[in-house]
Amino acid sequence: MNQLWQYGCALSIDDRQILTQIDEMNNQWDAHTFFDVLKAYRDFDFLLKRSFLNLLRQMPPEKAYAILHEIWFSATKDMHSFFDNSNLFKSYNDSVRLKDLIELSFFHAKQITNRPDSSSATTPVITVVMPVYRSQQYLWEALRSIYEQNYQDFELILVNQYQNDDPLDKIVSAFGDKRTIVVQNTVRSCLATSLNIGVKQAKGEFIARMDSDDIALPERFLKQIEFFRTHPEIDFCGTQYRAFGTTNSWSNPTYPLQHEEIQCRSLKLISFLHPSVMWRKEKFIEKKLKYNEEVLAEDTDLFAHVVYSLKTANLPETLVLYRREGQNLSYENLKKKDANNQSLIVLESNRLEKEILQALYKTLTLDELNILQDKERDSFTYGDALQVFKYRLGREDLSDLLPRDTSRSEKIFSTNVNNRIPVIWGYGWNGQMLEYSLHEQGYSHYRIVDQRMQELGATIDSSYVMRIEELDGKSSEYYIIISMDKHFSEVTDKLGRYGYTPQRDYIEFFI
Repeated sequence: MNQLWQYGCALSIDDRQILTQIDEMNNQWDAHTFFDVLKAYRDFDFLLKRSFLNLLRQMPPEKAYAILHEIWFSATKDMHSFFDNSNLFKSYNDSVRLKDLIELSFFHAKQITNRPDSSSATTPVITVVMPVYRSQQYLWEALRSIYEQNYQDFELILVNQYQNDDPLDKIVSAFGDKRTIVVQNTVRSCLATSLNIGVKQAKGEFIARMDSDDIALPERFLKQIEFFRTHPEIDFCGTQYRAFGTTNSWSNPTYPLQHEEIQCRSLKLISFLHPSVMWRKEKFIEKKLKYNEEVLAEDTDLFAHVVYSLKTANLPETLVLYRREGQNLSYENLKKKDANNQSLIVLESNRLEKEILQALYKTLTLDELNILQDKERDSFTYGDALQVFKYRLGREDLSDLLPRDTSRSEKIFSTNVNNRIPVIWGYGWNGQMLEYSLHEQGYSHYRIVDQRMQELGATIDSSYVMRIEELDGKSSEYYIIISMDKHFSEVTDKLGRYGYTPQRDYIEFFI
C-alpha cells in the first residue's frame, strides 16, 4: 500500500478510508459481513484502476501494471481459502461470487493483456460496437476480453457518449491496440442513438455487440464466426451467458437454440443476451433494421423485429460473462409517463406484444388457421399463439420457453383479494410491472418479497419490502401474487406450509 502513496496515488480522504478498511479486514474477514467484504474489495479494485491512470503518467504501462498486480494479488491471495476453510460460505453461489471478484479483477492477471497475434487486414471481418458512458470502473476488463479473443480479425468501435467524463483516451492508450476507434457522440441522446452511430461506421462483414462492463470469453468471436460460416442461412446469433457480480441475483436463463423456439419465447420473454449477439451487416441493412431511438428498451424492440425479419439462432456455449451489480432494471422506467399519464414502458411492452402477435399471424398456414377455427387477426391472442407453437414444435409442454397463459389471473385476484394486502413475490421486471399495475388500480398498501435478494442479504430500494417469514400464518392479511415466468414448486410448497391455498390466497401472474 505504501507504494501507492510513494507515487502520489490514493491521497484523497475517501481513498485512504478504503485502504484503511482493507488493512482492517486482512485475515480478519470473518469479523465483517460477507456483503461488506465484497463491497470493500470492489471499491479497492476501482481505487487501483484510478491509481493506474496516475501511474501511467510516471512510467510505462507494463511497470505500472506490475505494481498494482502485486498489490491486488497480495491483498486477495488468501481470501477464498480463508472463507472456505472457516466454513463461512452460506452457499455455493457465495463461493463463486468471491472467486469471481478476485479472479475477474483487472489486476489479477500477470500482465495487461495476453494477446494473440492480431490481424493487419484493412477490412476487418468483425466490427465490435461498444457504447461507453461512465463505465471506467469495469471498462478495463471488457476491453481486455475483446483484445484477448482467439479470433483477432476485428475492429473495435467505442462510441463515447455525450458528456462522458471517463478518461477514455487514457484507458484505451494503456492497451496500445490500433484497431480501436473512438467515435464521439456530440449531442445528448439515448443509448440507441450511440448504437446506430457505431453500426453505421462499421466496416466489418459481421457486427458484434458488447457492453462496457461485461466480459467476452476468449473463444466467443471464433465460435460465432465458425457457426455463421457453417450455417449460411443464419443471420443473427447470440450465446448463453453466466451472470457474475457482488450483488448477483444468479438468474441465468437458458436461451433456445433454434429459430422457431426463439420466435416462440419472444412472445413474452427476451430470447438473446444483448452483449452476446452478432449479425450479418448486409442482411441487417437489407431488412432496414436499426435500433429504435424513440423507446426505452432498444434491445427488446430490436429483437422483436429481428425474429420475424432474419433467421436466428443461439449457440449452446456460455461465451459471455454478464455483470450484475445491483438491480439492472429500474423501477424508474415505469414512472416515465406520456402526456396521458400512462407508463411509457408499459405502453411499449403492450405495443411490442401486439406487433409480435400480428407478425406471427401473418406466418400462419392453412392448417394452423384451421386449428384456430379461422380466427381473425384482431382477435388473435397469446393463448392462440401458444397453440400455434405447440403445433409447430410438435409438443404440448412449452414451459421451458414461455410462461403459461395467465390472462385470467387478474380476474381471479380481483375476486379473491377481499381487502387483504397484496404481496408481490419476486421483484424482477415482471414484479415491477405488477407493482405499477397495483398503483394504477389504486392500491397504496402492498408488500414486496424477493427470495433471491433476501438470501443474498442485498437490499431493494423500496419501503414496501418485507421478509418472507412474515407471511407465515397470515393468509387472512395477505394475498400473494407470484411474479415468475414459470411455476416454481418450492414457492408454492412454502406457501402451502404457511397456510395459503391456490387462487383463494395466491395466484401465479405473469403480465
